[in-house]
Amino acid sequence: MKLRLFLSLALFGALAACSDSSMGPDQGRIAVRLTDAPFPLDQVQSIDMHIVRVEAKLQATSEEDAEEDVDDGDASSDGWIVLATPNASFDLMDLQNGVNVLLGETTVAAGSYQSIRLILDTGKSSVTLKDGMILSGTSSPSIVFPSAGKSGIKVLFTTPIEVDEGQTTEVLLDFDAEESFIVRGNTILQNGLLFKPVIKASVIDE
Repeated sequence: MKLRLFLSLALFGALAACSDSSMGPDQGRIAVRLTDAPFPLDQVQSIDMHIVRVEAKLQATSEEDAEEDVDDGDASSDGWIVLATPNASFDLMDLQNGVNVLLGETTVAAGSYQSIRLILDTGKSSVTLKDGMILSGTSSPSIVFPSAGKSGIKVLFTTPIEVDEGQTTEVLLDFDAEESFIVRGNTILQNGLLFKPVIKASVIDE
């Protein structure tokens, strides 16, 4: 069993319930929602991920590229387009059994988007165990994050996300929390966790 965080990216246009006159020619719209499936680890009470931004890029990018230039100005100059700016923490345990939360939405140019990334503030992200112990990047034991401060995480998918003019597309981002957190040493209480994010995307066929 795996915990999954679902970000629903909805591009609203001619197929939506009503049209949006704010969209111009060659544009669609993206709305970002957040949810997950049940989480089985019996020692964990909550998993709080602080999501700063969700971004997309027309060009393909590597994991190394996704981790770099996460500041607003650098990201824009490197071709990243901001889809949502929640800048808030979300307890993945509250987002189960179909529950979701809207992270944000925006209008984007139609085209084939080959990269999506999440910008996390690892300094504000944590895991709380059922005994009340909070694990973070500075606690003891701690969570070892891939980098300090803000970290860009590449979302994995095999085919480009097509945004057609005036049409609706749904993209599901699958955050596999059980695979993303690895116990260091023998137990969480002794050695804490290592964060190696695994997030996959798939297009929902309407």
